[in-house]
Amino acid sequence: MGEVTAGLNEKFSQYTLRWRGGRLTTTQYALFAIQMAVVILLSWLGAIATPVVGPGIGFLYWAYPFFVVFTLWWGVWGILGAWIGAFVGSGLLTGLPVLPALGFSIGDLIPALLIFLLYRGYLRKHGVDPLGRDIMKSKKSAAWFVLWVMGITNIIGGLWGVWILVLLGFVPASAYLLGAGLWILGDAIVLLIAPFLAKYVTPVVERFGLVNTGWVS
Repeated sequence: MGEVTAGLNEKFSQYTLRWRGGRLTTTQYALFAIQMAVVILLSWLGAIATPVVGPGIGFLYWAYPFFVVFTLWWGVWGILGAWIGAFVGSGLLTGLPVLPALGFSIGDLIPALLIFLLYRGYLRKHGVDPLGRDIMKSKKSAAWFVLWVMGITNIIGGLWGVWILVLLGFVPASAYLLGAGLWILGDAIVLLIAPFLAKYVTPVVERFGLVNTGWVS
């Protein structure tokens, strides 16, 4: 068993928490910009298509599974995409002023950051694929995905995002639990897309050498 774990760790050893893993190419910069545009669009669509208790809150937040996978691929660029997507897409474009949108968007920034730290740090060292390609075939990886991505970080985002809007008067206090609960449930549902993206799309992106091995490159 020790030899198997060591082999898995070696297999994943290139994907770490180093700040820079290599040189960035023009193609990668273009992809970073495109993924941010995609997350902005999906954030906006989720917020306006399935509104819940106030501006910016959508029951089915379609951006979530995409920025999770983008974060596993591209580190800080995926994390920035999650934050900018919420700030612009489900924030400014739904009518929230700048400061409330900034506070609200932390609800996506923190989950993305925590997901990257866990997958590139602890889980990589314990035999879980840091790019999530094994979620659909490993019980251990699936359990961590459910616990951490669908559970803990999702709950943190939902509780924070709705709390900020209640604090600033955009959502009535009486609707806090309903709004947070629907946010968390809806995000858990759409996150079912992420394992499929990780399994089928990640190998293609990796094959072309477009996955960051560190935070930035």
